[in-house]
Amino acid sequence: MGARLQTVAALALAALVAGQAWALKPGEKTPDFSCEAVEGPPISSADLAGKVTAICFWASWSKGAPEELQYLQSLLKEVKGKNLLVLAVNQREERAKIAAFAAKNQLTLRMLLDDGKAARAFDVNGLPNLLVVDGGGVVRARFVGYGPTIAEKIRKAILPVLSDPKSPKPERPPSGPPDLPISLRSYAYLQLGAAHINIGDAFINAGYSDAGHYAEAVKELRSGLVIDPKSVDLMVWLGVALERKGDKTEATRQFQAALALDPTNSYAKDGLRRLKGLPPTPPPPPPAAPEAGE
Repeated sequence: MGARLQTVAALALAALVAGQAWALKPGEKTPDFSCEAVEGPPISSADLAGKVTAICFWASWSKGAPEELQYLQSLLKEVKGKNLLVLAVNQREERAKIAAFAAKNQLTLRMLLDDGKAARAFDVNGLPNLLVVDGGGVVRARFVGYGPTIAEKIRKAILPVLSDPKSPKPERPPSGPPDLPISLRSYAYLQLGAAHINIGDAFINAGYSDAGHYAEAVKELRSGLVIDPKSVDLMVWLGVALERKGDKTEATRQFQAALALDPTNSYAKDGLRRLKGLPPTPPPPPPAAPEAGE
């Protein structure tokens, strides 16, 4: 792929990521949700009405989570008396572990438990993940990851909303990206699907469930096949996503469909062998070295 085509493909991928993988963005309403609390009554979307809320999705293993939560706690003390609510929504960890983490880091924030449903509703990809929500339930800002430069950005995002917690009047939505060739749109969906598979694998390798990423991968790859129904690559990756998700029957169909279009596709062949419990096909031997003088 040439440099120009790579650039256009990257733009196509960025457009789809912004529009789908992170569908919930500034200017949009927050979804309904409900989470149990480590201590006290559960919290739901109804409890956010009229309050400026900082919702931080985190896990004890996520880099930057302790620092971001400590910063939010200090900010909460700074604006004491103003209508700010901070929710620390933990991802798939035990109540006792969360309580121990809070004690170790001297956190007194509202700690919530999430089995992944709230994270999916808020389109969380990456931890920590912070949303600033105004009193009308509209997302004003979103921050993924944490570092020294992000702290000041969080402050600048929250303080003006505290001064005027009402949702701004909706602006005219910007025009969408120009129509792109099917091949590039297909490539973008392929990359999104593969990214979700990799994230799901990372969760599994860390000892957690896939947090819904395999299902998201299936969704993205099927969307790609709608616009490019003969893409062997999309079929193979969809087979992998379905295999990870545990749907072996449908995964088999996808690998078979890929082989019907490309009988030599080694990835589809290996997929079928895995599903049958057979070892993968060994790679072909390297080409013979040329004779002296050739």
